Amino acid sequence: MFGVELDIRTLAFVATLSAIITFSSLWMVSRRDNATMLWAIGGIANALGFVLLGFRGYIPDLASVVVGNTLIAAGHAFYLLGLQAYTAKKPSYRIVSIAIAAYAALFVYYLEFVPNFSMRVVVISVTISAVSLAGCLVLAQSRCRKLTPPEILMAITFAAHCLFHLARGVVALIDDEAMTQLMSASTIHMLAFLDVIIFLLLTAVGFTAMIIISLNLSLMAEARAKNRLFTVLAHDLRTPFHGLAGLSLMAQQDLVAGNPAQALGNIRKLHSSTAETLRFLDDLLVWGRTLFDQRKPERSTIALDEQVDNTIKVSRPLLETKSVRVISEVDEPTAYGIAPHAEMILRNLLVNAIKFSNPHGSITVSTQKFGDKIQIKVIDRGVGASDDMIAAFAASMTSYGSKDGTGGEIGSGVGLSLCRDLCREDGEDIWLEHNPEGGLIATFTLSVPPAE
Repeated sequence: MFGVELDIRTLAFVATLSAIITFSSLWMVSRRDNATMLWAIGGIANALGFVLLGFRGYIPDLASVVVGNTLIAAGHAFYLLGLQAYTAKKPSYRIVSIAIAAYAALFVYYLEFVPNFSMRVVVISVTISAVSLAGCLVLAQSRCRKLTPPEILMAITFAAHCLFHLARGVVALIDDEAMTQLMSASTIHMLAFLDVIIFLLLTAVGFTAMIIISLNLSLMAEARAKNRLFTVLAHDLRTPFHGLAGLSLMAQQDLVAGNPAQALGNIRKLHSSTAETLRFLDDLLVWGRTLFDQRKPERSTIALDEQVDNTIKVSRPLLETKSVRVISEVDEPTAYGIAPHAEMILRNLLVNAIKFSNPHGSITVSTQKFGDKIQIKVIDRGVGASDDMIAAFAASMTSYGSKDGTGGEIGSGVGLSLCRDLCREDGEDIWLEHNPEGGLIATFTLSVPPAE
């Protein structure tokens, strides 16, 4: 075919060269990315597999046939695991390990116990077809946004690879004679050469392009977040300190003028504003840490009853300032998630509810299980929010018309933005809705604790 005769050693050389390109390019693009490491390992495993196949007849069949083909299957499996990591899914390490072990056992069986060349071809063809199809589906189903051109290229590549090996397996199953001639330069052998070469080259280029685009998008998002952080520092943090300076000056003037009652009122306002500014500064520090810290906090079991009680205690000075009481209705005492994030979200929602509650009002904090999620609700009966503000918050807008509280507390909107960002970063939901009794209901979710 094409007047060129290719042997298995040529294929091994090309595969090895492609794997080196894959490993080097991907590793240089992103050394900290788990998907990169998995794809690089996959490329090397594929190459080593073909190298071992190239030495068939010079080394024992157990090494060339069984180990070689197992490495090829494992290489494809690592590609799949890398795609799962790339799309933010948990890689199926256990399932893949069991499948590869069963695959190797079948190869040993059809090589040593019941020698059958065609069945070995069927086993590897079905395995590669299944893994390639799974990779195609991971790409096609994992993204809410439109797929990038490299992702489309990789989906097409995996689909074509799947169809070829599926056809190859069918031929092996129904035409044993054609398979016995596989090691010569027959038509199907030539197609196998071309399939592997094209597949390895396209995956090397495609994976590299996918990571480059992903990194660019990540850098753009980080740049926007950092710009917003500095904008808040320059504007919204400056305003509260002006207010504190003004209140302290008024209290001083009242004391000098002999108005202790009025001075006491201003001192109380000063205390409330200071506590609110301190909370605002804490939010900024947490937000900045999420932007610059690459380490992902670990999930753990969260004692919701303790967390709600502690949050209420921390907010006691603000509650006393407005004589607002908090009703705790914790029906689900435990949840599963990132504890520091959950604590920050709950504290922000409670402080926000206090800010917009009327004096002598009430706030309810409740938990309720819905399927595999636990909803934590903070319900106030204050001035509420407009439809536009709720819609803007749901649409992830950076500004949604934050306003001052009922006691003159300055609002910046950073707290709610942080809550939304942390929830979505952790794979959870958060939303706002009108309270039929007046006020606002803020809800966020955590996962149900896993079974022991």
